[in-house]
This record gives sequence, C-alpha cells and structure tokens, in this order.
Amino acid sequence: MIELNKKRLLDTFLELARIDSEFGKEKQMQEKVVAELKKCGAHVRVDHVGKTYATNAQGNVIASLPGNIPSQPFVLFTHMDTVSPGSGVKPVVKKDCVTSDGTTILGADDKAGVAIVLEIFRTLQEQKLPHPPLEAVFTLNEEAGMAGSKNLEYDKIKGREGLVLDNEDLQELLIQGPAVDTIEVWVKGLAAHAGACPERGISAVEVSAYALSQMKLGRIDKETVANFAIIQGGKATNIVTDEIYLKGEARSLKETKLAKQNAHIQSCFEKAVKKFTKKIDGKIQKPSFKMTLFKRYSAVNVAKTHPIVKSVLRAAKKQGVAIHPAASGGGCDANVLAGHGFTLPNLGVGVRDCHTVHEKLILKEFYAAFYIVLETILSYKK
Repeated sequence: MIELNKKRLLDTFLELARIDSEFGKEKQMQEKVVAELKKCGAHVRVDHVGKTYATNAQGNVIASLPGNIPSQPFVLFTHMDTVSPGSGVKPVVKKDCVTSDGTTILGADDKAGVAIVLEIFRTLQEQKLPHPPLEAVFTLNEEAGMAGSKNLEYDKIKGREGLVLDNEDLQELLIQGPAVDTIEVWVKGLAAHAGACPERGISAVEVSAYALSQMKLGRIDKETVANFAIIQGGKATNIVTDEIYLKGEARSLKETKLAKQNAHIQSCFEKAVKKFTKKIDGKIQKPSFKMTLFKRYSAVNVAKTHPIVKSVLRAAKKQGVAIHPAASGGGCDANVLAGHGFTLPNLGVGVRDCHTVHEKLILKEFYAAFYIVLETILSYKK
C-alpha cells in the first residue's frame, strides 16, 4: 500500500513557496531542487539554458532515478519560475487550502507540481516500490516565453512519454493545446501631401484596413482563433501614410487549420494590394506587403485512448476524483515538448486563480494528485 507523508509534502510546498523565483530570478529555486533530488539518490544535472536569456540561474534541472522493472523511462515535467508579484511570498495554511497573504501570488503554479515530483522521488526511494526508470525535468522561464523547454538538452532525456504537472483544476486532464503562430505584416504604400495632393499617394492605413475587413478573425471554429492586436505607423496627419506595421497571432488545435488560417490572412492582404493599385501620373503604382510567421509552439494532441490517459483516469477513480480529458486555449511547456516528439498530458495539481493575488492551493486535490501521478508511474511499462 502506498503511503503519503502529507505533512512532508505540504511542508515542502510551503518551503518552495517562500523561495523567490520570479522568471529571471530562479537561481535559489534551482539550487533547492537540485539539493532535494540528490538527497533522494537521483542522478542530477543542470544544463546551460540560463545563457539563452536574462536570468541568474544556470539552467534546467534534469534528474533520473533507475527503475527496477524493465521499461522505457517515465518523464515528469514541471517549471521552477513564477509570475510577478512573486517575491516575499508568505503562504497561509487554512483548513482546506493554502493562500498567500494577499500581497503576492502564492506560486502554486508550478511549485505544487515541483513539490509533488520531489515527494514522488522520496516515496520511491523509501518504500522500495517496483517502478520503471523515472526522469524529471524542472524548467526555467515557462511563464515568460518557455526559454527553458525551447532550449532543453533533449538528447539527455531518454523517455518520451509521461506527464506535465502544470494545470490548475485536478478534474481536468489537458490532452490538447493549440499550435500558435505569431504573425507580422509590413504594408508599404506611397507617401504624398495629404492636404495638397492626397490622390498622388496610396495610404498604407487604407490598405491594411481593407485587408483586416476581409479577414475572418476572432473565433474561426471550435479549434481555431486569430487576432491582430498591434498596429503602428504614420508620421504626421498631413502625410498619406506610406507604411504600417501589424502584429497578431493565430492559434489552432490542428496544424492544418492553422496553416489554412495563415493562408487566408495572406490572401486578404493580396486582395488589398490589388484593390489599391492605381495609375498616378500615367504610371501604375501598387502597394506591397511582407508577411512573416514565427512558430511560437506546436500543438498538443494526445489520444483519449493513450495508455497514460487511461492510467490517469483509473488512478483518479480510485481517489474518488472524476477527471475528464480536455483542451486548452493556451500554451505551456507541453506544447514545446510536443514539437520534440513527447507525449505528455497535463495534469492539474489543485490550483485556483493562478497568476493573481487570490491564488490558492486546494489541499484535497493536491494530495490526490500525488497519488494519481505515482500510480500512473507504477503502472507504466513500455
């Protein structure tokens, strides 16, 4: 029978919560995680992701624990950074939850996940449970661009299946998440004096406005959305604007739909260029545009029938928790990892109102999440 040391798990979370680890300031958290993992007999290494962005930390923490049953390794992912205001956190333990004192976030996103993983390592060591090889990765910078997972030393990780512990509600197992492309467009028109001879110009504002008016934006379908949020340009009100910059994004749970939406956006700018092409002083003048796409991260698509999903649902049922597979509209490390061939459903750890000073950790769900993760690991064999 698996025994959970609830006091130790809670104490670990409280200790982690008090460590300042806003993104860019994760060094102390990284050092704490390394120290605790070494106490469990894990092999631990720290990569050099810290060189890729402004942080006082060295890098992601990668840990492994040999198994005693033949299998591919099971991999757990959490992140060590928090959002602001996350310095000077004073956790307050109540009857059924933990909160901050109201002046900061609590940081249960994702220190609750980190605490669970550390307790998993301790429990496997102490209770001598038969288990597959276990790997755990604690990333930097998840909250501010996912530099940790984007620059992870993937060749140092043998497993490709497991769980991400970075969702809020335990009742929700995220098995889908959108691919996201950032879209930048530069529209070039033709400058002219807006008072003396506006007809000699081509307004990049009008070209852009027409293109946007032809676009499907907002909710495209149940799996796809698109939005333009930044529009910049113009020098003076008496000049026909000759250049406009636009920035937006498109998201979809299906890569094919994302590509279709991007093609649609491009076609709208092509139509606008044709519409505003005209003859000026006997010469054909046409606006132009340049559109670039930047892949922020890939889509997560884990089948409902995948063995890990089934194992999570079985373990949850034993804990009296009704978990349902769900889709997310946002992104996390799981999206980046999916692009590198990982299969990682994202399990909730009992957090509510994350990224706010009202954040809290529901203890009943926190403890249940530990059991669900451990039983899923113990049942894994591949």
